[in-house]
Amino acid sequence: MGFTKQSGVSVLELILYFPALAVAAIVCKRHGFNRSSGFIFTLVLCIVRITGACCQLAMNHSSSKGLIEAVLILESVGLSPLLLATLGLLSRCADSIVPTSSKGMFSAIHFRIVQLVITLGMILSIAGGTSSITPSGVYQPQTTSKAGIILYLLALIALAMIGIFTAIQLSSGPKDDRRIAWVAMLALPFISIRLIYAFLAVFSNNKRFYPATGSVVIHLFMAVLEEFVVVVMFLGVGWVTSATVTAARGPIASRPWKGPLGGTRAAKGGEGGHGRGRRQGPIHALVNAGIARTQARSKDMEQGYARGPTNV
Repeated sequence: MGFTKQSGVSVLELILYFPALAVAAIVCKRHGFNRSSGFIFTLVLCIVRITGACCQLAMNHSSSKGLIEAVLILESVGLSPLLLATLGLLSRCADSIVPTSSKGMFSAIHFRIVQLVITLGMILSIAGGTSSITPSGVYQPQTTSKAGIILYLLALIALAMIGIFTAIQLSSGPKDDRRIAWVAMLALPFISIRLIYAFLAVFSNNKRFYPATGSVVIHLFMAVLEEFVVVVMFLGVGWVTSATVTAARGPIASRPWKGPLGGTRAAKGGEGGHGRGRRQGPIHALVNAGIARTQARSKDMEQGYARGPTNV
């Protein structure tokens, strides 16, 4: 299998995302590598896209089922960093409203629910990607993949609502936060197009929208470019805005549910506290459960192939 159009798109992604990865690292160093800043997820997306492009190029030499599944998983998982980055940016903007106004409509629990929905969507997408390729090599979207896309859609609607009300209430707020809020709002149409592509990939029978094997042009203009435009927008606003110091963070950016369970971080010195229990929150537990489920599924399928062909 020689160099294809899809290989050209993968090379383009490598050319775009390697410099973006370096810029994302600088922006994260300025704003902090904590999840509440949002910029850490642009770094994650760069790594995911670089890895996905390498897997796609590897398919020129081997079209194994496992390699195709890896491309499918990385393709669908890329939506979660976009949504989580937007959520993180909006959480900073919402913090500028809550401490100074009694009209703040969103609290930490709202952001927690949205993040939980995005994380569940990511887990379901990973689970669906591990069983979307039949033994004969045909792409067949699973119910888990469809459920994951629906959760992404619900999260996008919630982000739009949060963004609209936050932007309105920040009309006289800090300049940096107003800039971040409007950039997050401008990014939503691009994320919407990217989500529409994923929606059509799993809900329509049109093979042109199939990831890894569908139309290269559609994939380029409905997925690759949309994602990169959002990354550029977020990194750009992160480059020109100042970081929020720990002491100035409001109740949303410093919400305890982003740390360990039971408020352990506060007991260990607030935002700056560190401890072994830091990564034992409910989100990490869900991710670990999703990974465990995926590994178990892959092991069962390998054992099935050893016994003979089976239907997925």
